[in-house]
Amino acid sequence: MKTIKNAVIYARFSSDMQREESIDAQVRACTEYAAHKDITIIGIYKDEAVSGKTANRSQYQKMLRDCQKGTFEIILIHKYDRIGRNLGEHVNLTAKLDKLGVQLIAVSQDFGSSSESKIMRTLMWSLSEYYIDNLAAETRKGMKENALKALHNGGVAPFGYDVIDKHYVINELEAEYVRRMFDAALHHRGFGSLIKELSERGITGKRGKKIQYSQIYEILRNEKYTGCYVYCEYEEKDRKKRRTKPDAIRIENALPVIIDKAVFDEVQIIMNERKQTGRKNIKYLCSGLVYCQCGAKMHGNRSTKQGYEYFYYICSKKCGAPGVNMEDIDKAAAEYLEELLSEENQNKIYLAMRNYKGAEKERIDSFKAMIRKKIAEKEAAYNNLLANLSSGALPAAVVSDIGKEMEALKDQIEALKNTEPPKDYSMEAVKSWLSSLRSAPTAENIHLLIERIDVKEKNAFSIQSTLNTFLSKNGWGSGI
Repeated sequence: MKTIKNAVIYARFSSDMQREESIDAQVRACTEYAAHKDITIIGIYKDEAVSGKTANRSQYQKMLRDCQKGTFEIILIHKYDRIGRNLGEHVNLTAKLDKLGVQLIAVSQDFGSSSESKIMRTLMWSLSEYYIDNLAAETRKGMKENALKALHNGGVAPFGYDVIDKHYVINELEAEYVRRMFDAALHHRGFGSLIKELSERGITGKRGKKIQYSQIYEILRNEKYTGCYVYCEYEEKDRKKRRTKPDAIRIENALPVIIDKAVFDEVQIIMNERKQTGRKNIKYLCSGLVYCQCGAKMHGNRSTKQGYEYFYYICSKKCGAPGVNMEDIDKAAAEYLEELLSEENQNKIYLAMRNYKGAEKERIDSFKAMIRKKIAEKEAAYNNLLANLSSGALPAAVVSDIGKEMEALKDQIEALKNTEPPKDYSMEAVKSWLSSLRSAPTAENIHLLIERIDVKEKNAFSIQSTLNTFLSKNGWGSGI
């Protein structure tokens, strides 16, 4: 006789996503699954218009509290991303549920909830995104060639410049105001009178909008005014990287100079000093992964002594264990990634991924979802440009630039629509991806491959990775 288990359904819909299944569709899929598996539904938890980027969801938290009552053994969800959007969230949730004897099942995905399944799902998603980004790079080759010649590459020229035959030329009227902005910043004067004068004279930004404090701030951060041509192939999501552009093509003395380099550098120092005041919510490389000797999580903190800043982790339960230097943790994580993704281990990972047959359908679904997401982003950018064109009379040069940028976006959208999921990943493609993870110990890569970091002593750490479990269960000995 079959044992009928009790279950609850968790469904979530975030209003910022356009193609997610509705709450009703998620509940219906879970209900149909339960009917076929002799599972009794005793409750439904729904979070509407709430992002999966945060765990602070009222119904989600209520469900976790109810887990402790022992009234159900199963949580049914439509897809794993209804719970969270990163591996760490799944790992932490599974650990909590295991202790309570509760199983998490995604009814539309056949991976199950084992450790090797979770890491496999995450690896496949990341590899799909890597593959798509490489395809997108093909559409940027022409723009890169323009950049190497210091030619204008579409979009709107910075305030202070015009573009003639793809070459930057100084707009003397605008350039004079740029110089006055830098002079005001250099001598610690405000911008109120300057903004008022620009408005009274009808001088606007390149998109026809009034120049305000935020526009002046961007102008003061733009190194093009020193004559340095800068072009980024990739759009940076991180605001700080968008300004510093660490991976950009840079050609010194390629543009007509508006601001002396020494003046620009001095203004950057002044602005950085202002920015440090009241700094909060520091994001560390290994944030959320570090655990104290007592078992509690450690949180990032900072202190200032004799003018120097110190960044470290402290126990969230204040057990009395000493703090741990942030740089020591980051160094240990980077060294672990280097060893984890050695040449020998890359071969193991590739063969294990090839042997994991259950991943194929999920990999294809994830790939298609990634394509849809990137198309939506490009379409949103296209619509924003269209709105700019419709906002009012614009100079002919600006209209031309916007038109070129729109055409480039249309080409990228069409290329994405015609992109088919690869039937299989070659050894070279997988190893290239893994090598890129190894060479760039970013927070994203660390959270992808590292499950937790336990502090044993002040400078001794134990690092765990779900890759070990996955490889060992696929016939590769003790894994990595």
